[in-house]
Amino acid sequence: MADSETEYIVELQPKIAQRLNDLGFGENAHALVLTHSLAEIASRSRTLEQQALPLFLSLASEHRRSLAEVTVALKNHLDAMQDAIADVRPSLTALIDFLAREEG
Repeated sequence: MADSETEYIVELQPKIAQRLNDLGFGENAHALVLTHSLAEIASRSRTLEQQALPLFLSLASEHRRSLAEVTVALKNHLDAMQDAIADVRPSLTALIDFLAREEG
C-alpha cells in the first residue's frame, strides 16, 4: 500500500468511527472491521481512479512490457479491494440489522 493510501486511511478511520459511534454502533468488533475496511476500500478506490487507471490509459501501446506491469499492479490492487470487500460484508450486514432493528 502506498504512503498516500495509508495517509488517507488514517484520515478516514476517525470519521467512520465517529459516525458509527453517533449511530450507537461504535463499541463492537463489527465497528472495528467497518472502520478499517471502509477506509481501505475508499483509499484503494481513490488510488485506482487517480493513479493506476490514468497510468494504464496513458501508456503508449508500444510499451507492452510496461503495460503488462501496470496491468499486474491493477490486478493486485483489485484483488486487495476484493479481499477488503469480502472482509467487511458480515459487518455491513450487522450494521444493517442494527439500523433496521432501531427503526422497528
